[in-house]
Amino acid sequence: MLIEVRNIFFSYLPRTPFQVRALEGVSLTITQGESIGIVGRTGCGKSTLVQHFNGLLIPEEGQVLVEGVDTRVKGEALKAIRRKVGLVFQYPEDQFFEENVFQEIAFAPKNMGVEGKELEERVRWAMEMVGLDFATLRDKSPFELSGGQMRRVAIASILSMQPEVLVLDEPTAGLDPQGKRLILGKLRKLREEHALTLVIVSHSMEDLAQIVDRIVIMDRGKIAFDGPIRVAFSQGDFVKQFGIFPPVVSQVASLLRSRGFEINPGVLTPAELAEEIRVKILEKKEREHAGSKRGNWSVRPS
Repeated sequence: MLIEVRNIFFSYLPRTPFQVRALEGVSLTITQGESIGIVGRTGCGKSTLVQHFNGLLIPEEGQVLVEGVDTRVKGEALKAIRRKVGLVFQYPEDQFFEENVFQEIAFAPKNMGVEGKELEERVRWAMEMVGLDFATLRDKSPFELSGGQMRRVAIASILSMQPEVLVLDEPTAGLDPQGKRLILGKLRKLREEHALTLVIVSHSMEDLAQIVDRIVIMDRGKIAFDGPIRVAFSQGDFVKQFGIFPPVVSQVASLLRSRGFEINPGVLTPAELAEEIRVKILEKKEREHAGSKRGNWSVRPS
């Protein structure tokens, strides 16, 4: 198991009158190559949970293990965990501090002891993975870039560590539709070509429908659902009680089923819905054609 969360509890401002319980008895396992969405209302514990994956937060009770190593470790063992599990915060561009794009992306591997040509190749590779031109942008200030480019620089700065798990908190927040498509397309490519494990916290069900296979719904610090995204979104009434509204495509499919159309409840994308409708129309035409042929049979006189 790549990441194993065992019955963890966590509170902010513990043992004070202002204590807030953020996680309560959460258990979760993540295996290599999975793509997981973590969703729920604001304040349900999503961001708190993912910050436990690489030891940024430590549970009051329970354990978080990364390839069998407890995140309570210190020193080199903890550094190794953080190299394996890279976390990109919401609006990570607010935390830029280097003078240019190259230095920003090189910061983490440089601190890991990577130098010279290897460092340059790491940065070049990370930029290519998120669709940024190395020669054109390496010497630019990150603050001169567009919002989508800044977000991709932030992702590249984590990819330069070559993690096994990439955790992203609202990776498309604040981006225009083109910026969203670029980010999601690059993340899909990373997963497909490099078997990268993705964990994405998001309020956008449309975004998650394009990229994740499994969804975890959080509710008041607990896991309310953990399973295939197609199963979750086919149960619209169930997920709505947690403030989750399935993608528009899933809602349209549900409406069509209520009107008597036999649409697969697991459709997630416009292309899948269009194909379902096309197939159903063809099936209907074939049935009508077969019925028409039967109705035209005649008996010859003897």
